[in-house]
Amino acid sequence: MKKLHRKSTASTNWKWLYAALIFSSLCRDLYADDAFRFELTPYLWAATIKGTTAVDGDESPPIDSGYNFFALDNLDGVASVNFSAHKNGWGLLFDYLYVAYEDTFLEATPLQITTRLEGTIIEFAGAFAPESIDNVEFIVGLRQQDISVSLALLNRKPERSVTWLDPFVGIIYTRPLTGSLDVALRGDIGGFGIESDRAVNAEAMLHYQMSDTFSLKFGYRYIKVTFEDTDFLYDISLDGFQLGLGIRF
Repeated sequence: MKKLHRKSTASTNWKWLYAALIFSSLCRDLYADDAFRFELTPYLWAATIKGTTAVDGDESPPIDSGYNFFALDNLDGVASVNFSAHKNGWGLLFDYLYVAYEDTFLEATPLQITTRLEGTIIEFAGAFAPESIDNVEFIVGLRQQDISVSLALLNRKPERSVTWLDPFVGIIYTRPLTGSLDVALRGDIGGFGIESDRAVNAEAMLHYQMSDTFSLKFGYRYIKVTFEDTDFLYDISLDGFQLGLGIRF
């Protein structure tokens, strides 16, 4: 499988190093006496996948996973985990997403087409909550995507794998509803034509604090990414309900 890189590996490594230096300088207040607050949240995400992919000019049929919370027939797997650390108004955020999708069209005919998409999305961001604005965090970070697409049609099987790195900026708004229930809204945009053409991420979550350690999280998430290179097109959206268990320590 040929590995495509829109930017060189060295360039990607420098971006990660540059981001680490920025976050290190921004987080100087983390050395104060207050304790860190950590939270790990594994998620189950019942996601719809929609969009198109193309390899070497061969465009796949429109992708649509036929959303069903209990029977995602064509969605091989989606997994997500989130980690956060906060202290003195500053925070570090990490998110990992894996997705795999495969479907066959015109099965048992001479025109049978099998499309498979598999990839990971890794996100690292810094957050700052200004004292002058209640319940708001501003975030800035990098999101790396590693996507593989294959098409099997007419005795051909073009395959491509591509990795790219996008900056993004966004905001998180959290509003308490009751003593143990709050709502969190997040939105961010990225890409800006630097590597992907555009990237949008949005989510709305309800958090129910069951104890000092555990919380139940339920909500809806949407991700849309458009990336186009010389012989590779990835124009995909994922959206659906997600359920998670927050673990504080």
